Order: sequence, then structure tokens, then C-alpha cells
Amino acid sequence: MSSDASQGVVTTPPPPSMPHKERYFDRINENDPEYIRERNMSPDLRQDFNMMEQRKRVTQILQSPVS
Repeated sequence: MSSDASQGVVTTPPPPSMPHKERYFDRINENDPEYIRERNMSPDLRQDFNMMEQRKRVTQILQSPVS
């Protein structure tokens, strides 16, 4: 065995010149009352709410004037 085999893999962090890529969770404000309300909503209630929103959008599209 050589001394190289006993050493672990060394990784280096990306250079500081690379910009930080914004991720989805970076955009969420956990103190936002709307976020807290949605997070605490039961799954069934959330599904019903989403269905109502979809129906509302479909109704708006169907009632919109034809271009």
C-alpha cells in the first residue's frame, strides 16, 4: 500500500467569484403569514383550495372575450 491510498478525498469549495444561485427555498420568508397559513393547512383543505383556484381560472378563461 502506498501512502496515497490512506489519504481521503479532498474537496475544495467553489471559488468566491461564482455567484450564488438562488434556490426556491431562498425566496421563502418563513415569517410570512400567508406562508404559515398554507403550511399549517390540512392536505385535504389545501387540495380543495387548489381545486377552487383552478375552477376560478377556468371560469375566467371561458368568460373572457374572444380576441
